Amino acid sequence: MVTVRAYWSPVEAGLAKSLLDDYEISCALVDEDTNRYSGAPFAVPTRLLVLKDQADQAIRILNGDLEGAAKLQEVADNTALPTDVASEPEALNNNPWELLVVAFLFLVPGLCVLQTKYPVVIAISSRIRREIAAVTIIHFLGWLGIGFAAVLVATYFRLWRSSLKMEG
Repeated sequence: MVTVRAYWSPVEAGLAKSLLDDYEISCALVDEDTNRYSGAPFAVPTRLLVLKDQADQAIRILNGDLEGAAKLQEVADNTALPTDVASEPEALNNNPWELLVVAFLFLVPGLCVLQTKYPVVIAISSRIRREIAAVTIIHFLGWLGIGFAAVLVATYFRLWRSSLKMEG
């Protein structure tokens, strides 16, 4: 996206964005609320951004040259791809890789928790019994995390295989 104009008044920026929205030009306002939070209300201008390929048309519309904008739109429409080529869907990526990421996030802490060792005890006191119980609970949580990671990996392979069957 490129900056087409910068406005000191958020109201003017909103009106310009509304005008471009009426002509179906993709645009966005950046730094819209910065003047509210900074010390000076006019320290940061509000910028109007549009897509690179629509920048010339947006500038002409904002300058009031509607005939020039219409000519640019006609040229863009004539050079566009045919509708049958443009409407072909891309190959969908049905790989649920996010499950592997979540499984990794459960597996690594689970393995690290299992590295916790029992304290070596010669005389058993109540304090040491609590520590042993805490380590036992932590080990259980570690195994629980590893088990959940295994379930997620199995779910990943099952979903991945079913998506391959649906594509083929």
